[in-house]
Amino acid sequence: MKRLLFLLSAVATAFSAIAQPCDYTQKKYSIRQELRTVYGVSKAFGNQMDTLFIDIYKPVGDNNTLRPIMLFIHGGGFSGGNYKDVTNQAKSFAQRGYVAATASYRLGFFRPVIPDQYPWALDKAEPERAAYRAMQDIKGAVRYLKGRNSKDSSDILNFFIGGFSAGAITSLNVAFVNDNKFRPASCDSINSVVYQGINYKRPSLGSIDGTLNLNGHNTQVRGVLNYFGAVADTAVLETSKPAVFNYHQLGDPVVPAGINRPFYGLGLGISDNWPLLYGSTIISRRLKALGYSGISMRNRIISGNVHDVDNPALMDTMTANWASAVICSPNTGISKVSQIKTYQLQTEGNKTFLFPLETGTWEFYDMAGRMIKRANIKAGQRTEIIRTPCLVRYQTNTGEGSFLCNP
Repeated sequence: MKRLLFLLSAVATAFSAIAQPCDYTQKKYSIRQELRTVYGVSKAFGNQMDTLFIDIYKPVGDNNTLRPIMLFIHGGGFSGGNYKDVTNQAKSFAQRGYVAATASYRLGFFRPVIPDQYPWALDKAEPERAAYRAMQDIKGAVRYLKGRNSKDSSDILNFFIGGFSAGAITSLNVAFVNDNKFRPASCDSINSVVYQGINYKRPSLGSIDGTLNLNGHNTQVRGVLNYFGAVADTAVLETSKPAVFNYHQLGDPVVPAGINRPFYGLGLGISDNWPLLYGSTIISRRLKALGYSGISMRNRIISGNVHDVDNPALMDTMTANWASAVICSPNTGISKVSQIKTYQLQTEGNKTFLFPLETGTWEFYDMAGRMIKRANIKAGQRTEIIRTPCLVRYQTNTGEGSFLCNP
């Protein structure tokens, strides 16, 4: 009798919640913040140790147990900038109901003796190694945020990442570089360098995943916000399928919207020791060829020759509307982590049963994102699914994913 009452209550709750719109477009919450939390320590280019920080902003009063996550990454050519630079963007999304964050990463690379200043680079390996270190660190930040999902009431399957310039390059790398075959040769052990009279070794930088927060969570994301970023190899775009929003000015002289080297428009030989990059116009064409359409890819690529955002308020609204649309469309941008199917469904009359093939945590949500039930279910344990539109999210030893549970 108690089970029957629970099921009836859950069904009533689900139908009631479905009537409520899924909307993360409006700023309607105050926020609370956790600042300067250490998420890792890593060795930087000159062998000094860098402490890495993350600021986290959460809505107050939303009563949501499944908040989407947005992580913003600052720019600065992999040598400058600060994670505080993107605080306003994070706060803006937290006011809309996200767990939003900004994270630091290792900065800097070796420069030539003359001129010994940014953005000149000693050789092409140095910017590549700096970008690689940034990717490793931010992958660690993604795992850190996923690992505290219970504390933050966050949804690890609705994880978005975005950034500006070097931060956008890093975001794209985190989202798409998921195989060590894409590790540049320059990130292996290479020749030492002499800088300011000191000999420095350049050891292998290790796996693309780095060493931070290896807590069992993956670094897959639901969407990427690319503000004038680029990739070094368009082949990486074939490795996963997050939704993407591209913004770029066609004449950007720092990060090319097409194909060129960073700082190509500044002259003085600055770009000579930087790698060739493929900017947002090329990314957009490649993603379209790969089948991206609708909300899975949005572009605002405009005329202009500034390495900046032309209308920050407009872009804040546009990207928020895009991300909300992705979140509220369960079949858009969902990328199964595990290549092995971890469940089977069976229908008997008006009942549907779940048969997990692996032991794990299974969560059932209505289509407005409210949790109906959470359970640790063993492999082979027959479990009835409430016959109403819902979404199942799971995490097992081999991966995590989601699927619509209504037949």
